Amino acid sequence: MLDDYKIKGPTKKIEVEIEAEVAEKLSVMETTAKLTKSELTNTALKRFISHHKDFLPIGEGSKK
Repeated sequence: MLDDYKIKGPTKKIEVEIEAEVAEKLSVMETTAKLTKSELTNTALKRFISHHKDFLPIGEGSKK
């Protein structure tokens, strides 16, 4: 299951601001799960996107 978190495609750096509590939880999860912040964040965002296709333009929902 941990392989599901590995980043498999090309990557791109972005900068975002998140709430301090979220950042702290992410750091704890990184240590506990032995996954990088990037892997955890990438997986969380992919799950968010898959459940909120209504945020995408019409026709974009079927793309990965």
